[in-house]
Amino acid sequence: MGLLIEVDDPVYGPMIQPGPIVWLEENAEAGLSPAPRKWVNFDQAVAALSAIPARQPPARSGKTAAGWLDGVRILDMSNVIAGPHSASYLARFGADVIKIDPARPLYDCSNTVIVGMTHMRGKRSVLVDVCSSGGQEVFQRLVKSVDVVVWNATDRQVKRMGLDLEGLKSLNEDAIFCQLDCFGGVRRAPRSDYLGYDNLVQATTGIMLRFGGSADRPEDHAHDGTIDVMCGFGAALGIAAALYQKSKIGRAARARTSLSALSGLLQVPFCYDYEGRGPLDEPAGPDAKGYDALNRLYETASGRSLLLSVLEADLPRFAQVEGLEGFADVPKEDRASFLAKAIKNASAEEWRLRFTEAEIGAAICEDVEKIRLANSRPADGTPGTEQGSYSFSIFADHPSGRIVTQVDPYAIRSVVGKVYSLPAAEKYGGRRAKFCVRCNTPKPK
Repeated sequence: MGLLIEVDDPVYGPMIQPGPIVWLEENAEAGLSPAPRKWVNFDQAVAALSAIPARQPPARSGKTAAGWLDGVRILDMSNVIAGPHSASYLARFGADVIKIDPARPLYDCSNTVIVGMTHMRGKRSVLVDVCSSGGQEVFQRLVKSVDVVVWNATDRQVKRMGLDLEGLKSLNEDAIFCQLDCFGGVRRAPRSDYLGYDNLVQATTGIMLRFGGSADRPEDHAHDGTIDVMCGFGAALGIAAALYQKSKIGRAARARTSLSALSGLLQVPFCYDYEGRGPLDEPAGPDAKGYDALNRLYETASGRSLLLSVLEADLPRFAQVEGLEGFADVPKEDRASFLAKAIKNASAEEWRLRFTEAEIGAAICEDVEKIRLANSRPADGTPGTEQGSYSFSIFADHPSGRIVTQVDPYAIRSVVGKVYSLPAAEKYGGRRAKFCVRCNTPKPK
């Protein structure tokens, strides 16, 4: 499948490493045989990229008020989390997203209304029965009008819908198609056409076993969208790469990713192997506290947990930490019990201050509720990029009739190009008043 690849590393020799998490179909095989890593400086890297023949896109002003994707039209056919997340994320950079769904929902309210409150933001919603003659005509007209089509589906479903390479070319040869699925890879394999969701991939790739602690008690990590959202970002990256390629050489690509491909990114420390590597005896299960005494969770007097992350070379620094002056001399097997007892004597805030002053890595473990409360603000039409690592908007007049707090997921804060604040998700089929899919005739606005 290409989810794991062999690489001849200059340091470790032949290695097994994670394969591509996103790929363009026409040159996907090249990603399975990457050149060994090579250390170069910045100027050498720029020179190597500049030597590749390409058509230069028009330069943008550093003060431009436009978004990166202004003018790009996306047809979102996807459902649940991964696919819808990718298109919503791209809307933050200016993409015009049209979301089509069947008039009769395929999923329950948790996967449509609840999840949709986040992943339908910034989209125009249309309900279309694509199996009917009128709906099929509407669907084809939409495909002909957009720059990108996104769908989480297997190859078999894609072909049946007429969105395979030849089918899409006949409808819109300039359109980029992005496909997400469950078990897909660069190469086809026995599970390529299997349907599936996040929890199935967690079960088949070892995440449930690792999170639960053993084969006797597998546990679903986070219980909602652990890999889904990552796969959504992966699809957005694939679309961005395809758009960039199109601007360079004028060729529309077919971008792909899968939940299984992203499972490798989630488990990078455990997805590579080489001769001489030690056993993969990482801590696992809900009771795991860390790798060792220097990289471990500790309970404090305030009841909050503190994560300590220290290298052996940092041991002399403990002499500067009040209450831990003699720690460097403690036998290795006794370190965890020594720190657990000592750290229990002061609050998490006090220990963080002491460790910071000694230049030792430590962080207080916060729960999501506290992070949300500390970083929320009334929805004011701004994207939240100035808020720092966390940003939440409170919609006092949300269309649901409730006061709703939603995350502003701006992992990318562009210096050049505008990032938009997305409006709340509109009601499914909110555009039906403007277009009747049954008779395929325009209606008055």
